[in-house]
Order: sequence, then structure tokens, then C-alpha cells
Amino acid sequence: MRSFHYYSPIIFQKIGYVVFFILYKIFVRIEIRGRENLLGLTGPIILASNHTCELDVTAMPQVLPFFSPMWPIYYVAKPKEKYKTIGWRGYIYGGAFFSVLGGYSVYSGYKDYSVSLADFVVALKSGSTVQIFPEGKCTRDGHMNPARGGLGFLAHATQATVVPIAIDTFFHMSWREFFTRQRKVIITIGKPIFPQELFPQEPFLRGLSVSDYQSASQNVLDHIKILLAGH
Repeated sequence: MRSFHYYSPIIFQKIGYVVFFILYKIFVRIEIRGRENLLGLTGPIILASNHTCELDVTAMPQVLPFFSPMWPIYYVAKPKEKYKTIGWRGYIYGGAFFSVLGGYSVYSGYKDYSVSLADFVVALKSGSTVQIFPEGKCTRDGHMNPARGGLGFLAHATQATVVPIAIDTFFHMSWREFFTRQRKVIITIGKPIFPQELFPQEPFLRGLSVSDYQSASQNVLDHIKILLAGH
């Protein structure tokens, strides 16, 4: 069981917050909506968003006020070996580089959420904030992938409040679009979803299955789709 760092993620995330706040103000027309939906929330909190591009991770801290008690954010990441096929990024992504920024990998290969997500269960039960992409991977065609069950498992295991976040959109943003302000990105924070809204009573009575967790995750993605449709 890994111990999650506190000081290095919060320091680097706040530095990144300032850096990307300036970059996005200068080069990207970025708009954050729905921050009022975060008012009064206390941990544990799961931030769940669609995954449009690698830049999503740099934008996620922007949804929190700078002095929010929800800092730091712990990100659910893939194991380092999963990044070996993405060129130069494979030498940087994952491992120690991610962990100092708050990104921790799942334990892959077990086919058991209680094992693969054990560290995040501990983090959430301690009242921390965890960010996860319910799809498990970045979109390849601009459309959302089906949800995986990890989010649903975490929400059930920790009774965490889930905050749906819609990112519209960094998908296929070119450097030219970035530096010439041709793209407007809207990030919308939805109303919090509580565990009892994700799991009807009947599954509790018979015991939860992988499909129940996937259904709960898909429920959150459906909320995100509604937020995107309102843009």
C-alpha cells in the first residue's frame, strides 16, 4: 500500500494552476462554469470528467478556487508501462514524475477493483479529493467512450460525492489553434451526485456486480453529456 504525498502535489498543483491560468488566459479562450456547485462540499470528493486530450489534466485544477480546502487532487493514472507506446512521453509519464504531481497509478492485472483501486479507497476515506476519467482513456474520435466501473466502485466503497465535469473541448487542438486563440474551451461543473443516486436499492440487497459499478459510472457520464449538450 502506497502512502499519498500531500505537500509535493499541493505545491506543484498550485504552481501549475498559476502557470496554466496565465497560459489559458493568453492563448485559449477558456471559461469555467458552475463553480457554485462546489460550495459547501466536504470530502471525500470524486471529480469525474470526460477525457478529450492530455490537456484535460492541466485544466482540472482550474475548476477549484485557489484556496479551496479540496486541494490537493489525487489523479487516477495508468501504470507507467502503459505509456511506453506513446513516443517521448513514455520516458516521462507515470511513476515518480506523476506521483509528485498527485498522479498515482492503479494496480493493473488483478481484475478486482478492491485491489487495483485500493490506494484511492484509502485516500477518499481520509477525506481527500480524487479525479478520475470514467472512460478510462482519451477519446479517439471526439465522442465519449463507454464508462468503466472504477468510478462506480470508488463511489460505493467510500460513499464519496461525485462531481460531474464536462470539458468542451481540447480534442485535436493544434498548436496553431492554441497560440492564436482560435479555440474556446468551456468547462462546466455539474451539480454533485450522491452515492444513493447512483445505486438503486435492489443491487444493495443482492450484492453489487461489475455491471452495477459500470452502470453507476455510465450514469455520471450521462450527466456529463447533458452538461455538454447545454453548451
